Amino acid sequence: MMKYIFTLKDNNEKSYKQFIWFLFFLHVTAAGLFALNVADDMARMSIYILLGFYAVLFTGYIMLKKHSYAFDIFSLAMALLYANFWFKYAGIIAVIIFAVVYLAVSMLKGKKTTFLISEEGVHLTRVFKTVVFPWTEMDNVVLKDNLLTVDFKTNKIIQVEISDSNKAVDETEFNLFCSGQLEKTAE
Repeated sequence: MMKYIFTLKDNNEKSYKQFIWFLFFLHVTAAGLFALNVADDMARMSIYILLGFYAVLFTGYIMLKKHSYAFDIFSLAMALLYANFWFKYAGIIAVIIFAVVYLAVSMLKGKKTTFLISEEGVHLTRVFKTVVFPWTEMDNVVLKDNLLTVDFKTNKIIQVEISDSNKAVDETEFNLFCSGQLEKTAE
């Protein structure tokens, strides 16, 4: 049984980074507002120190962002500072909520979208579900220059760029396989 598996170029990474930046600015704003509204001078000083740590981490990230690990270290360090902030000023429940959200987003970051193309049809596996499209619903499936195009009889088209990390596939062999499957369903 012939089957081809393609991993798509990472489409979750951008959303993950945007979420981390949202958390960063949310916490800087929350700490700043808390510092303005707290009467205790020691609490205010500790928040200013926390804001200083945020500034140092942000500067370090800007200087090291060319390295592949820079964002992961930045987000982990920020998560530890956020947890400390929420524990100190809002309590353990806030830390638990923050930790659950942060861990869920971190786990989703690693999920990849894949296409499995076999004699059964095209299986599109996303973060939360898999959708199966039988060959009878398709008009054409073509791979050309790492661009996979799935053309449906309903005039819907899925066109995605596959990751460079995929095992090299002979495009001609793949396209012949797909056209053969389409011919079988046309009979």
